[in-house]
Amino acid sequence: MSSEEYQRPMKMKTGISCVPLWLWQLLLLLLLDCGNMAVFGEVPPHYWETPYSQPYFDNSSRREVTATVGQAALLHCRVRNLGDRAVSWIRKRDLHILTVGILTYTNDQRFQSLHSEGSDEWTLRISSPQPRDSGTYECQVSTEPKISQGFRLNVVVSRAKILGNAELFIKSGSDINLTCLAGSLRCRRSFIYWYKGKRVMNYSHAGGVIVFIERSTRAIQLLIA
Repeated sequence: MSSEEYQRPMKMKTGISCVPLWLWQLLLLLLLDCGNMAVFGEVPPHYWETPYSQPYFDNSSRREVTATVGQAALLHCRVRNLGDRAVSWIRKRDLHILTVGILTYTNDQRFQSLHSEGSDEWTLRISSPQPRDSGTYECQVSTEPKISQGFRLNVVVSRAKILGNAELFIKSGSDINLTCLAGSLRCRRSFIYWYKGKRVMNYSHAGGVIVFIERSTRAIQLLIA
């Protein structure tokens, strides 16, 4: 080899021949993966999802609810980014599926799923609940793996005891003030009744019949002026 040829600078190779072997292998794997998706069906709808677009629970709902026997109980579950998944309600003690979507999957028709189109809220409604209905209920989303949120329901029997003597002697024209203690004051004022004999008394300021509720002491006062 002449000195002139020896001093000639070498040319760098360019083009696809410079691509490293490991990069070719990676591209081949990606092509095979896409080919498998094309052969076996469309790309799964959740394939490109990120953790930020996955369904998740809105924790603003009350997780413990107390209802009175006979008064409808409502458990509110809010799910964001639900997409095409289904929401189910499950009774935890026996893993019994109660509802899927808005369909009821139990013979006990007291259980019903309430949902408005476009809403994130899925509500389990239990009509005429009994103490045996107390326990944990799960709101479950059909992701893979599944996600769920538990709700505690307490069904209590409503009891009340009037304080004082069974008989009261009131001077004509004087105000009457009766007080009773309730076992639970979770219910609204509209579910509290005072009776005179078998007749329900009508509360109205104009009629002089007023009801006061003190939730801290569970006291309910009836004032007849």
